[in-house]
Amino acid sequence: MTWPTYERGFPYRPTPRSQPDGRSISDRGRSEELEKAKTMSLSRYADDRQLNDEQKEQERWNDPALAFLSRGTTTKGSKGTKGRKKTYTGAFEPNRYGIKPGYRWDGVDRSIGFEKRWFEARNQQQNIKDLQYAWQMDE
Repeated sequence: MTWPTYERGFPYRPTPRSQPDGRSISDRGRSEELEKAKTMSLSRYADDRQLNDEQKEQERWNDPALAFLSRGTTTKGSKGTKGRKKTYTGAFEPNRYGIKPGYRWDGVDRSIGFEKRWFEARNQQQNIKDLQYAWQMDE
């Protein structure tokens, strides 16, 4: 079989994604979805099993439970875990803003001790309040 040649002499060969009728595989899937939609009712309720399954398959970017519910494989529409931020895995002292150290931190505290004194002062204030409350209850 000879293939017709086009510009610059390159022969035209149909891509594997192309079908004999000229439509791509994605077009064929879309048309199948449209055929299914013709038979569906206009209103869809909360107990519609197909709708619930479709919504469960979607992964949303702001889903807080995604880390707990992920099955290890990604479904369609997700970008995977390639862009996950690296974090420091060792132990570290807390700071007043709750910021975790970067993943390249070597674990050495190079501060002048202000954060440590700050936490000690807050803990001492809380201890005094707790003792005052306990003394009031004893009286």
